[in-house]
Amino acid sequence: MRRIGLAVILAVMVPAAALAAPGDICLRQDRIEGWNVLNDHTLIVTDKANKKFKLSLTGACHSLQFLTRLTFHPFSGSALSCLTRNDAVEASLPGYGPSPERCLITDVEDYTAAMEHADQMAEGNYYHHPDTHGEIGAIP
Repeated sequence: MRRIGLAVILAVMVPAAALAAPGDICLRQDRIEGWNVLNDHTLIVTDKANKKFKLSLTGACHSLQFLTRLTFHPFSGSALSCLTRNDAVEASLPGYGPSPERCLITDVEDYTAAMEHADQMAEGNYYHHPDTHGEIGAIP
C-alpha cells in the first residue's frame, strides 16, 4: 500500500517539476498554436497566448519549409511540461510513410521583437518606404 501511495505522489510531482517557475520560459506542447520555419535549424513557435518562442534544432530535420506536420514530444511525456533541451520535434508530410524526420531541441528562448526584426532584415522582408519618415515597415 505504501508503494502505491509513493508511486501516485511521484506521478503527480514529476510533471509538476517540469513546469516552469514564474518568469521562466515555458512553451507547453498542449499550448502550441502554430509555427514558422526560419531554416532547418530554427523554428518560431507561437502559443495560444500569442507568445512567440525560438526553438533551435539539431538532427535529421531537413527541408522543414516543405513538411506540413510537426509533432512536439517532451521527454517527460507530459503535455503539461515545458519543452526543453533534448525534447524532440518530428516533421512529416501527411500520408507519406510512417518514418518522419526527427530532430532534437537544443534551445528554447523567448522570440523578442528585436529578434524578429533582425530575422526579417536578414531575409529582406523589410524595406524603407519614404512615407514612413525614416521608420522601417514590413513589405505589404
